[in-house]
Amino acid sequence: MKKIIALLMTLILTLGALASCFNQNAKESVKLNIGFMSGPTGMGMAKLIHDNGGVEGNDKYAFTKYADTTAAKTDLASGKVDIVCLPTNEAAAYFNSTDENIVVLAINCLNSLYLLSDKNNNIASVEDLKGKTVYTCKNGTPRLVFEYLVDALNLDVTVSYTYDGKDILTPAELGTQVVAGNLPLAVVPEPIVTSSLLSIKKNANPDISYTVDINLTDAWNKVSETPVTMGCIAANAEFVSKNKSSIDAFLTEYEASVNFIGNPENLETAAEYVVETGIMAAAPAAKSALANLGSAISYIDGNSMKKALEAFYRAIGMKLPKDEFYYVG
Repeated sequence: MKKIIALLMTLILTLGALASCFNQNAKESVKLNIGFMSGPTGMGMAKLIHDNGGVEGNDKYAFTKYADTTAAKTDLASGKVDIVCLPTNEAAAYFNSTDENIVVLAINCLNSLYLLSDKNNNIASVEDLKGKTVYTCKNGTPRLVFEYLVDALNLDVTVSYTYDGKDILTPAELGTQVVAGNLPLAVVPEPIVTSSLLSIKKNANPDISYTVDINLTDAWNKVSETPVTMGCIAANAEFVSKNKSSIDAFLTEYEASVNFIGNPENLETAAEYVVETGIMAAAPAAKSALANLGSAISYIDGNSMKKALEAFYRAIGMKLPKDEFYYVG
């Protein structure tokens, strides 16, 4: 009788171990629905997308491209996507004011902002902007970064995101206004800088021309010791809590992708991958944009991410999210 009981106990323990392994493997095999933006915050994902079936995805990942952060946040909240690239300020604002069911997994983009000026302006430094109006977009980080610089450097500059009575909401809309020659001075992110200048060149309108006069990283570094943390990758907090192993596996692959895309030695291939995702239309333009971005395509996670984001949020006057906002592993 004792032998039978012992055998039964062994069988129960074995079945329990198998069930545990099955459950663990089931969790690790969860398919992740990932959203990426048509901009610098999405560019670092290009290799991961290429390696996993392209934008069509595979059994591990499904991909959705967004041009509008509002739609991306709506889909994250509803569970249509589990992970999405966002501007860092929008991720924090969403957590603070709308729904705390969001965690930031990693920073994926540092400064990508440049000052463009038309042929009637000659700008050698931010001080040359005195008394002028500089346009940018309402949403995302460009406006907040530039407004911080204006205040910190005590510049007599008007910052506007309105043209002809209509708000310029997104970087893409900002690029449209630049291509039309409507904005004498504009703070624009890559890759919109490159795509806008190429469109102007293609249109060959002698009345419209712009130069890239200032990399705002230089101005920022004069007044702040923290990097401009423009983009991040965030996730549905409930999903993360239930699928930590899948999230960690994804982040390992994602970090490798970001580091590959941001490495200048991989410029040719990285540009091809960016075009494959549909973020940019042609390899020469993607190559130029990536060259300009340089080390801006970066991966920072854990406590280093938390420290950098908190410093950035303080600099631009944002309410700091609770600790639960930061995924530190």
